[in-house]
Amino acid sequence: MSSLRHLDLNLLKAFDVLMDERSVTRAADRLAVSQPAVSGMMNRLRENFNDPLFIRARRGIVPTPRAEALAGSVKRLLADAEAMLSPGEFDPATAEMILTVAGTDYSMRNILVPLLSVLRQEAPGIQLRMLPIDDTLIETQLERGDIDIALMTEVTAPASCHA
Repeated sequence: MSSLRHLDLNLLKAFDVLMDERSVTRAADRLAVSQPAVSGMMNRLRENFNDPLFIRARRGIVPTPRAEALAGSVKRLLADAEAMLSPGEFDPATAEMILTVAGTDYSMRNILVPLLSVLRQEAPGIQLRMLPIDDTLIETQLERGDIDIALMTEVTAPASCHA
């Protein structure tokens, strides 16, 4: 068996589809590749696992005992990788965080004070930390993560900031 360093995650995806479909043709369709490409993937899988993995049969392919033993682990690994790459849902009702906002007196009074009442009801775990804005430091503060949001006009915003 070769090392993990040489195993391509796409081969595991192909293995999983081959286990589901039990057909090179249907697997190729699902993977949106050609049949020869799937055959090539099967060869690389065989080399990686030092087992034939699939035997040609009258109607498609049949997994070997080694393939059957690998199937559950491969499916879980792919599901974990998919979950890792998918962003989690943001639920304000359960979120726990401190949001640091810099702004002028005007923006704090007219934007943040009304926001506080909404946050208390909709997102009780989110705390607002309000700081006075310093136009000369804002870019550095945002880059370092010292503040999350700056409430300012486009005229006073640094060119590197999104408005």
